Amino acid sequence: MQISRAGVLVENTYDMHLSFSENQVIIKSGTLITWQPYFCLMKCQFRIAFSLIFCVFFVTQTSAQPNYSGARVALFDVQILQQKNQTLSLRCRMANTGRQVIGVKKAAEMVVEFDTIALPSLLHGHESAIATAARSNCPKLKPGEISEAIWLNVRLKPREYETVAGTGACAEMVFDTAFVEEWGERTMRLRFFLKNTGNAPAHFFSKNAEPLVNLYFVSGTKLTRGAIPAGTTSIKKGRETVDGLLLPGQVLEGTVEISLKDRSKFSPNIALDFDPAQAVDECGRTGNVWVVGLRY
Repeated sequence: MQISRAGVLVENTYDMHLSFSENQVIIKSGTLITWQPYFCLMKCQFRIAFSLIFCVFFVTQTSAQPNYSGARVALFDVQILQQKNQTLSLRCRMANTGRQVIGVKKAAEMVVEFDTIALPSLLHGHESAIATAARSNCPKLKPGEISEAIWLNVRLKPREYETVAGTGACAEMVFDTAFVEEWGERTMRLRFFLKNTGNAPAHFFSKNAEPLVNLYFVSGTKLTRGAIPAGTTSIKKGRETVDGLLLPGQVLEGTVEISLKDRSKFSPNIALDFDPAQAVDECGRTGNVWVVGLRY
């Protein structure tokens, strides 16, 4: 973007025209803004930042992506149809967001984008394998054209993460957030998100055990001895995770339904406690509890 104080007509990323006089900024739509150099700079930076945030909202690209050369496709409405060992059957739609016709040649050079908000959490970390399947099964689409539903057979790739020996590398599971998803008279369903904040992968099923999420009714914001058991759930392969591996920085999503028969006005809140159950070697257990505060 170029800015002039001499009344020169300029154009920003949204094709809005601004003209600058000695002490004011006039937007073509008629809006009048007092001219302040720092204020104008902040507004320009805000527009650029907003544009970048929008791009991040819709697009994520894996490190294995080829450089953009005009061929690009976006995957959305992704649904998991079937899961078998190291293969997944997905249904999705595609949109040609590049400047070239796709689905005719040079599939290996095509950049594949994902809807990061709506992509099922079970598929996080497997974008590279999905992109490979999309390149081999991409229909012919003109720039801006959107496809009908497409079925993809995805062969999962082994995921490796290098750690430096002797650095005390370990996984650290913490609750990223948890909230009530559905609340009835007798039952309640909660959704929780566990994040690996350590510097090593979390292997959930390396010791023939399943990590647990235990729930309790509590009176305050801490898990104490007087907590009343409310239910439990386990992290299962094929449900919360595809391959039982959670890399550093990645998030696992799960749900659990509990009975409210033992909840009272003295213990209205719900505490979630992640128990590795000897299945995950953690650095510590400082973030393994999350309390959802509720009114009775």
